[in-house]
Amino acid sequence: MKKLLDLNVSIEKEYDVAVIGGGSAGVFAADAAARSGANTILVEKNGMLGGTSTSAYVCYPGIFHFWGRQLVTGPCWDMFLRLDKIGAVKMPKNEYAPKRTSSQQIQTDPFLLAVEMERTCKSSGVHILMHSMVSFAREDDDGVTLVITGKEGMTGIRAKKVIDATGDANIAGMLGYERVRGEVLQPATYANRLDGYIFEDIKEEDVDKAFSKAFDEGYLDPVLFSWKSPYVMLKRRKIDMHIPCPGAESSAEKTAMELEGHEVLARMLEVYRTVPGCENIKVKIFAAECGIRETCRIVGETTMTVDKFISGYVYDDAVCYCFYPVDAHRLDGIHNVYFEEGVVPTLPYSAMIPRGSRHILVAGRTVSSDSDTNSAVRVQASCMAMGTAAGVAAAIASKRNLDVGNININELKDDLSALGATVPKKN
Repeated sequence: MKKLLDLNVSIEKEYDVAVIGGGSAGVFAADAAARSGANTILVEKNGMLGGTSTSAYVCYPGIFHFWGRQLVTGPCWDMFLRLDKIGAVKMPKNEYAPKRTSSQQIQTDPFLLAVEMERTCKSSGVHILMHSMVSFAREDDDGVTLVITGKEGMTGIRAKKVIDATGDANIAGMLGYERVRGEVLQPATYANRLDGYIFEDIKEEDVDKAFSKAFDEGYLDPVLFSWKSPYVMLKRRKIDMHIPCPGAESSAEKTAMELEGHEVLARMLEVYRTVPGCENIKVKIFAAECGIRETCRIVGETTMTVDKFISGYVYDDAVCYCFYPVDAHRLDGIHNVYFEEGVVPTLPYSAMIPRGSRHILVAGRTVSSDSDTNSAVRVQASCMAMGTAAGVAAAIASKRNLDVGNININELKDDLSALGATVPKKN
């Protein structure tokens, strides 16, 4: 406690479960833990819940249905049914077709999604704390001490179990658990929506001429837009860009990407304004932060590999389905690997346990996996499903005073089923 005393920080509250990060994984981890009887806190750095879905404006969660079946269910799906009742979502037809994954994603109103996530957590008794980040973590025999930095300064809390849903395994990293990176990380996207022009009044040849000049003069790097033409982006009313990702585990790395995204978007507008018909183009909506696809991954008790993922291997400790093709974005395009008909991958509970951890679980895109598998399991429906599993597991471990790796996997599966979640079965 010496460091805490030196910082003049005292332990103000104790919780059964602390969830750090309020994105797709963190919201449903906190909700599931609280529903399972755990006194739970959810700590989020932004001023809204939802993470990439809301703050990064990538708001089309999927995939819940595959091969004519719905295999991601439970509290997350119940939330979308509530949103559907008020017209806040556009539900897809249950008609999965390879190479058309976007047709199976739920078109969602980001504001109402954020509100419904807040309502979900409040209704289950989660204590929500926004505008806050963890600045210190220490694990001991009885749990974890966290120092949370908010607008008012630093506050200490204790938690029996912690779920790291930061998207960058920040808590696992603070505690010294091994993290790995791919040689080249997938690029980020800075989401936006355009307005101020009539598309039908714009000629494609005028757009091509303006951007060819900008590319030739080095004002814009064409590789950032290699997957969509500037004319098509006008038609879609959004600029699709790939921002090189140096990592996102640190504030310095995140800052570099935000600055790059802002600069690229501003330069794109300047070039568009030289095109007849685009003189008044403007950004109608822009994301609060870059949408990160890949940073680091934990080294877990089990590491998912792409061969098992693509073959639909059912792990003994499988706790949810994760259905999305390999979707590895690169600056020169997108690499996809699709499933054979009927194949459905699963996610093992042990992939959420940092190797050697007693009190920490990790849920979300930093789950233990190789790079290609990570490009598939990082999507929002999968994160919601694994977050639910992590929340129930943390509640069991805290209630029974067990290490996270020592809980009864059948009890976990039974409790998930009781929440309405679909649990994979060994065939």
